[in-house]
Amino acid sequence: MENSIGGLFTNLLNIGVGVAVTVSAFFLMWGAFIYMSAGGSPRQMESGKSAMLNALVGLGIALSARVIAGLIQGALAGGA
Repeated sequence: MENSIGGLFTNLLNIGVGVAVTVSAFFLMWGAFIYMSAGGSPRQMESGKSAMLNALVGLGIALSARVIAGLIQGALAGGA
């Protein structure tokens, strides 16, 4: 039973990280497009930079989720 729950958790984590990476890549490209098509408008350039920064922060959080989940699983397995 414990192995099946661990396998399910791992599969859900892999799917979630894959979706998060895909969404982050899309928003990174969208921010770059906004920045490049700003035509010198400071407001548009700032909006594009903000979108790119938020996409990178989201990517970092999504990738660190795997590490955090591993730490939690290790703590739970060690405590049992």
